Amino acid sequence: MSATSEAIVVKARLRNFGEGTFELTGDTVKFYAKTGRLRKRREIIREIPMTEVESLERQGNDLSIGWKGTTDMFVMEQTTQLDTIHERISKYLTERTKEKEKQTASDKKRNELGQTIAQTIETSDSLFNILRSLHGRVDWKIVEIGCKQSEENAGRLSNLSANSICLDLKPLSTAGHEHRPKETAEKAYGALKALYNQFDELSSSAESSEQYHPNQHDAKLVVQATYILNDLALGAVVGDQETEKEGGELLKVLDDLSKLPGSKIDGNSARTSLSKLCADKEKQLETVESIKSLIKQQIVELIGQTQIISPPPSA
Repeated sequence: MSATSEAIVVKARLRNFGEGTFELTGDTVKFYAKTGRLRKRREIIREIPMTEVESLERQGNDLSIGWKGTTDMFVMEQTTQLDTIHERISKYLTERTKEKEKQTASDKKRNELGQTIAQTIETSDSLFNILRSLHGRVDWKIVEIGCKQSEENAGRLSNLSANSICLDLKPLSTAGHEHRPKETAEKAYGALKALYNQFDELSSSAESSEQYHPNQHDAKLVVQATYILNDLALGAVVGDQETEKEGGELLKVLDDLSKLPGSKIDGNSARTSLSKLCADKEKQLETVESIKSLIKQQIVELIGQTQIISPPPSA
């Protein structure tokens, strides 16, 4: 925001100093006086950047400018020029206020979206952990804890003002507490599908802006990446044969994420780890967890959240 109008120069008096010249040039207010024996040397008495102006008030020929906690009063000789000066500074302050309000609104949207992404990730992580816990010999205590965590995560997600994602996980909790493995798995899969679809619908319907990050497009990529990572981890537990295909999908998403402003997503590191994943079947879960840990931290930095707390993975 920069003023490009021509300079305005007018004779004026600065309170508590005396006579001099008031000058409004670009984004700066200056007041200077002629000093020296022959009064030919120009000495700047005040130099006020418009960015530091806090208040502006006019009374008759007086113009008061508040800045840095103090107020300077200038008394102008020519009212016509004072009208122009007051109008120009007022316009600048109005535009600055609008820019601040716009930035504040943008920051709020970005923060709310970041919280929504983080909570969506937490909820999906806990649901995937339930599915992993159901493989092999089932420890129902771990499953019940996972159901409780999922309900709590879903509750926090529904309470966020920025979204309308609402999951009913009571049927899942009931199935888990009653130790019904097939139904528990079905309810967990259904919840994951509903969560993904609702998030996708929310992101598609919300106003998107390429001017701030993370935006809705970024959010969809982040959630997609975490779903694929969790699917890879689940596949490592149950012996899924789609590892190579899912790895390719993950790399494509990570490549898109790596192009976002400020992103530290490193697709090459993931590519190297995924090649080990396909080669060493016995260490698949260990490798996937390593990839998840790396990517999760990079995602945290990307969306601007201090942390994403996920329930510990269950074998």
